[in-house]
Formats: sequence, structure tokens, C-alpha cells
Amino acid sequence: MNPSTANPPVFGELDLSYSMQNPYVSQQAYGLYGSRLALNGSALQMQPLDGQLTAGQTHILHSFHPSPALHIHAPHIVESFGDAQAMPAIPMGPPTKPRKRKAPTLRADAWEPYKARIVELHIRQGLPLREVKENITKEFGFTAELRQYRTRIGQWRLDKNIKPEEMKAIVRKRQRRKLVESDKRELVFTVRGSKVEPQKIDRWIKRNDVPESFLYAPSPAASTPSAVCCQTISERGSPVPSPAYSATASVLSPGDIISIAQSPQMFSPTLSVSSIIRSQSSTFAGQSPAPTYRPLPSLFLGSLPTPSAFQGQSASVQPCLPGSALPLEIGHPVTGSVWYRYKQVDEERLREELSRAEVLFGISHSETLGILYELGDVLMDQGRYKSAEEVIRRLVEGRRILNGNDDVNTLNALELLGQVLGCQGLYAKAERLHQRTLESRKAILGEEHPDTLTSMADLASTFWSQGQWKEAEELEVQVMETSSRVLGAEHPDTLTSIANLASTYRDQGQWKEAEELDVQVVETSSRVLGAEHPHTLTSMGNLASTYRNQGRWKEAKELEVQVIETFKRVLGAEHPHTLTSMDNLASTYRNQGRLREAEELGVEVMATNSRVLGVEHPHTLISMANLALTFWNQGRWKEAEELEVQVMETRKRVLGAEHPSTLTSMANLASTYRDQGRCEEAEELEVQVIETRKRVLGAEHPSTLTSMANLASTYRDQGWWKEAEELEVQVMETRKRVLGAEHPSTLTCMANLAFTLKSQSRNEEAISLMKACFQLQERILGPHHPDTEYSLEDLSEWEIENIKIGL
Repeated sequence: MNPSTANPPVFGELDLSYSMQNPYVSQQAYGLYGSRLALNGSALQMQPLDGQLTAGQTHILHSFHPSPALHIHAPHIVESFGDAQAMPAIPMGPPTKPRKRKAPTLRADAWEPYKARIVELHIRQGLPLREVKENITKEFGFTAELRQYRTRIGQWRLDKNIKPEEMKAIVRKRQRRKLVESDKRELVFTVRGSKVEPQKIDRWIKRNDVPESFLYAPSPAASTPSAVCCQTISERGSPVPSPAYSATASVLSPGDIISIAQSPQMFSPTLSVSSIIRSQSSTFAGQSPAPTYRPLPSLFLGSLPTPSAFQGQSASVQPCLPGSALPLEIGHPVTGSVWYRYKQVDEERLREELSRAEVLFGISHSETLGILYELGDVLMDQGRYKSAEEVIRRLVEGRRILNGNDDVNTLNALELLGQVLGCQGLYAKAERLHQRTLESRKAILGEEHPDTLTSMADLASTFWSQGQWKEAEELEVQVMETSSRVLGAEHPDTLTSIANLASTYRDQGQWKEAEELDVQVVETSSRVLGAEHPHTLTSMGNLASTYRNQGRWKEAKELEVQVIETFKRVLGAEHPHTLTSMDNLASTYRNQGRLREAEELGVEVMATNSRVLGVEHPHTLISMANLALTFWNQGRWKEAEELEVQVMETRKRVLGAEHPSTLTSMANLASTYRDQGRCEEAEELEVQVIETRKRVLGAEHPSTLTSMANLASTYRDQGWWKEAEELEVQVMETRKRVLGAEHPSTLTCMANLAFTLKSQSRNEEAISLMKACFQLQERILGPHHPDTEYSLEDLSEWEIENIKIGL
């Protein structure tokens, strides 16, 4: 079978017999993770997936992932200063000590994309600059000398060292408060947002021989430096602004203090956090990539963001995609990194508010914690899950101090922590957190409270991510039935739960059941929310995904085109929802063999994602991986390999070497190596993927089994029939037990094993197995499903060939 017509799997590598399954994860059912139930925060959402394909009907497994990731690195362009300047001639001969090479000059704007992270690590987490430098280089690839960091920190007025004139002002104020204003409470001091400990002031006084019984009046007397802020300790022991404090960029003015304390704009965690949507997977996809998309909070609050909210990257260097004249990423002329990060303005604003709130109210005040919640949410939207986890753990700790372990707000924070752990592929840890939160909410709020149902949906999502689809289905049915009874059959949360259940049915190959639920959600959303509501459009994308899984390309395409046109009109051409729907259509084109159209759409989506979201965002990496899949289908192995290597390297750096999406990237690259005849390199990668998946996901996880099937394909390509047969039998038997004898992935194993038997001239066994596979496919998938038709074609050829051999 021509790979271009294969139906690639969604997450993870694909298996054989089913040809390639939808590499792209089409649109995700509403989505589960959420501060409220899916639809309340996540509503329907479309998402592309990382995909792997396995073999086309040649039944040679292909581990190509549809998906999450390929990232195109912008070239690291460094200004060249040449060798150090020659020293003037000295009669005594050449210098005995060579001059140190000058570091490249970094302008102020070169630091801006990393300022917030540097401040977070150095000022708020207290890491020394050397460690900050190492972290920034590892996370972003940005390089600068330690002295350049010190200089920049000073220019930002964030250096921790207290200058002599600042300490003199502090001592003068403290002595005055002690000796003249003794009826007032004690002062606490901060310099550039960092608290100055009393012991440090005492040591300075002693070292400089300042008598504690006299007023200290340094000469000449100077005004209080702008970086110094003082506050009075309140009766409750927390600092309150002192009328004498000096306002600076990092400290609120009196007017700002009032606005923060009384701000009606501060959203509660329940309103501000958006649901995380798990990506929709196809039958062969057993790997759960990091949730790739979450709707913006504004979508849930009744307003739609304008297209301009997703733009904002300035251009400099524009590297191009192989084989295309379309610029891919806008990079920095010195570092090659992006100028602008998705939601960077929101992040910077929240970090500034957080810094001020910590000074004014303390780290465990409700205002501070509310900002932490919003900041964690923004970092998750940016795909920066490790940074988000750090912030959310601070939130959890603060909630425990302020509210206790079983308070509703603490449980909300724990729920968010479980979500970000799931984003990092730490499914077992996420499961334990969601289980704990669910039990607490049941006890405090009752089994039918919306927050309790949200916890159940999140727990179901962790089961789903671990390939435990039956367990996920049981919980999702319970959530759906309870939501229908308590909230009503047409409530958005109820529709979300229905969409999640449909998603799980799709994973189990129960496409008729999935289709019935998808149609129900589309019709109800259209009537209740309107035909152009984002939730309605997402549900249409989910239905298109179900059609695609059934090989109903025409129906899938019609729906996807309608979704794209409406999203463009309602949200704008560059909104993430619009781009996701475009990538889904590209997937349908690819499955139809319309590769030129798939490529054009894929290039457009990747270029726009790179500009709007940044080159390291999970959505951008997914679109890159999907484009690599199109190249793969065209036999353009080198171009596919370049993209896959970039995606793999970026995911290793951003998500970690053992993240499921990183492993998917490795499996895709191995597939491309195999297609180029580089079987040893493919085998090495595949063995590494299998071992890591067994340890991280478990020996029976669908993704682990897919990677084993891919390794069997590599063995088959090398003529190692026995090794291939042993692996395929193991995969088939395990899938029968875990997924069921009639699951499409199990049938794929049967077809792959039949090919291996045929390759050993064991024709009767091969024909018997393929006949059984065909009969099951015809009954389960339908006689006109592409895989059923391919199996029939192969079976007919084999039987004719066998007759000729017998004659």
C-alpha cells in the first residue's frame, strides 16, 4: 500500500497492519483537565497530535508520530568579532599572557525574552548567578558570560548586594525609628524587592562602629535611594506600607497599593485556570503526549480574544523550511532565539504583580496566591511545564499555610499541580494527586458537586494517558450520568463529559459509539451555544476525527473546511484553534494521498505557530512533526529527518529525555532511518525507546507495545524473521489481553505477523491468519474501511500466489 494513503496513528508509533494511523491527533474532545469540568474551562478543543505511523499496508511498521513535536531550531547566529585585537608591538617581544577572547556583545533587547525567567530564578528562588546562567543556557540555548549576567542584573536594578549608600539610609531610618519614633512599630526593609535581614543590618552597624544609642546621620546627608523600601510591622506581624517608604519600579506607589488590595480584576483560581485538554488519539496511538492545547481563559468568561492577542513577534532572521521558501521562525540576530514568547506580556505583568504582592502582603497572602495561580496557568499555556510546576508548588505550599490541607482552595491548587505533572508525562504522580483530591472533595463537597466531577474527569484523564481505557471509560460514564442529572443534559460541562467519553471510545476502536456521542454533542452545542461558538466548532472537529478514523475522508474534509472558515471569521486566522483545525485538514489530505495540499497547509501552520506561539511551544512542535510526516509520505526522507531531529532535540531540552512526546519523536526518527536503509541506527533508537517506555509507562502500555512492533519491523527489514516473529507474537498476545481480541491495534498485529510468516514461505499459516484478520476487520471496521480493503487485496494476491506455487 502506498504510505501516502495510510491512516497514521495518533500518538506514538503506529503499528503495521493498520497502515499509518492518523498522525495528527485531530481534535480533542472537549477536554478534561480543568478547574471546573472540562467544558467549563476547556470546552471543546481541537488538537493535533504527535503521531507515529507504522507501516502502510505493506504492513511494515512505521513508527512515525503524528505529532507533538518537531522543532526547528533557529540557527545560532553569533556576531563574529574575529580574534582578539592585536596588541601594540612591544620592543620586549610578544606578550607572555594572551588576551582573553572578547565575549560577543549583547544588547539590552537580547536579554528581554529571558528577563522574567532570570528574575524568577535569581531573585525569587535565590539561585546564585552561576546556576541561573546554567539553567538559562539549558532551557533556551542563550549564552552569556557570568560577568555579563552581573552587569545586566545591575542595570535592571535587581542585584542583591546592598550598596553602601543604601545601607546608610537603612541604618539612619532604623535608628530614627528606635530613638525618636519609639512609639511606632518596628520597620522592615527591602532593597529591590529582597528583604534585608535585621542581622545583616546589625553586622553593618558593628563593622562601621555606629553607636546604637545615637542617631546616625551620615555626612553628607542624602535622600533615601529609590531601591530602598521600608514598611511597618502590623499588630498581626505582617508588614504594611510605611508612609516613609520610597517608591521604585519594583515597589508600588501608594495609589497602586490601594488598587491591588481592592482590585475587582483579581480572578479566583476557579475562574482563572483553564482546562487542559488531552489530545485525541487514534486507535493505534497508545502514547499520550503532553496535553497540547488549552483554551484561553477569556473564552470561558464570555469574550473572544482578538487575533492580535496571538501575534507579536518582531522579525530579524528568517530561516526557511527545507524545500520551501516560506520563513519558519523569527529569530534573534545574536542568539537565534525568539524575540517574543506566547503570552509574554501576561507573564511579565503577573511576575511584576507577584513581586509587589510578596513585598506588600507576604508570600502566603490570598492576593499573592491568586497571582501565582494565574501565572502557573499562563506558563502552562506557554508549554513551559517545568517552570509552571515550580510556581504551582509554591501556590500549593502557600495555600496549605493559609487555608490548611483540606480547604477548597488548597484542593484547587493540588488539582492544578496534578494537571501540570500530567503535562510532563508523570502520569503515576498525577494519578495519585487526582485520586487524593477526588477523595477529599467527595468528603467535603459531596459526590455530585461540579468540583468533584472535575476531579473524576482529571483522574479519568490520567487513566487514559496510561492506556487504561476501561478504567477511564468507567469514570467518564459516571461523570456524564451525574452531570446530566445534576446540571442538565444540555449543560456545557455535561457536553464536555460526553465528548471525553467519545474520545475514549475512539481509542478503543468503538467508532460507531464515538460517532453517536459526537453527533449528539454537535447538535446540542449548535442549539444551545450557537453554530459559531468555539465549543460547537471543536465538537465538529471531533466528529471529523471519528470520520477520519473510519476512512470517511470526504465527510471529514467537509466538516474540517467548515470549521476552519468559521474559526477564521470568529477568532481570526492566527488563533491556535484555527491553526489546529488547519492541521487536522492537512491530516485528512495526507490520508487521501493529496500530499501537495497537505504540505502547503502544514508549512503554513508551522510557520504561523512558530511566529505566534514560539518555536518551542508544544503546538509548534506538533505541527513540525506533522509536516515531517507529510515529507515521509512523499519519500523525502532527508527533509523528514531534519525536522524529526530538531523536534527530538527540542523536546529533550524542553520536556525531558523521558517524556512520552520525546520518545515519540525518537520513534519517528527511527522510522525514517529504517526507510533509508539505516537499520542499525533505527534499531538502536527503537531499543532505547522500548526500554524507556517500559520503565516510564509500563510493559503493557499501548505505546510500549507499538514501539515493540516497530522494532519487529526493523528486524523484518534486515531479514531477521525469527526475531521479528517472536516480538510480533508477544505484542499480539499482550494486545489481545489488554485491549481485546477485536481491537484495531490487535488486528494490526495479526496482519503484521501474517506478513512475517509469508516472508518465511509459511504460506498456509500466513493465509489463515490474514483471512481471520480480514473477517474481523470486515465485521468491526466495515467492508469499505481502507484497512479492510487492503487486507482483502493482500489476501487475494497471496491465495492466487499459493495456488500457482502448488501447481
